Amino acid sequence: MTEFTMYFGQNYGDVMIQRKSILRALSEGPVSVSQIAEKAGVSKQVTMWNLLALLRWGDVEIAGEEHHELVFALREV
Repeated sequence: MTEFTMYFGQNYGDVMIQRKSILRALSEGPVSVSQIAEKAGVSKQVTMWNLLALLRWGDVEIAGEEHHELVFALREV
């Protein structure tokens, strides 16, 4: 199974749990992908996949770069 198939084959409920964990990690302020993954308890690949979706829907934004890694923040409305 490829990673692409794995991401799109996930249960909707699992995806929503992952995204809530990521948003909770971001509620403390801008953080890097590695830090988000650690706080949310999911792999960096799954974290990045979810962040791209959240970025697409306007929930998060790229806040900068730290140690060659993107830093994300909640998008202010």
